[in-house]
Amino acid sequence: MTEIEKTEIIAIIDSEILKLTKRIEELKEFTDPIAPDDAIGRVSRMDAINNKSVFDASMRNIQTRLEQLNQILKITHNADFGICAKCRQSIPFERLKIRPEIRLCANCLKK
Repeated sequence: MTEIEKTEIIAIIDSEILKLTKRIEELKEFTDPIAPDDAIGRVSRMDAINNKSVFDASMRNIQTRLEQLNQILKITHNADFGICAKCRQSIPFERLKIRPEIRLCANCLKK
């Protein structure tokens, strides 16, 4: 991987981290506990609880990806960055642009 490609990947990672951080802030208001004394009907309350669980799952997924991006950002300057952790082959640059936190090539991921 060339230095230009590494710089592009780092910019992509930084952009994704910023985007995910903003999304977490947006989701925080939807994941607050639902107070039992809120004046909403029974069906509306059940709907609100269901929506909260969907937002909670989304929040967990975003936080996991954010942690992965932060971890991969720490090793972008290592010689192993962009190399499959299993077969030690180079991960295609286009694949890294889409999912920079990926540690396995497509072949190893399928196995």
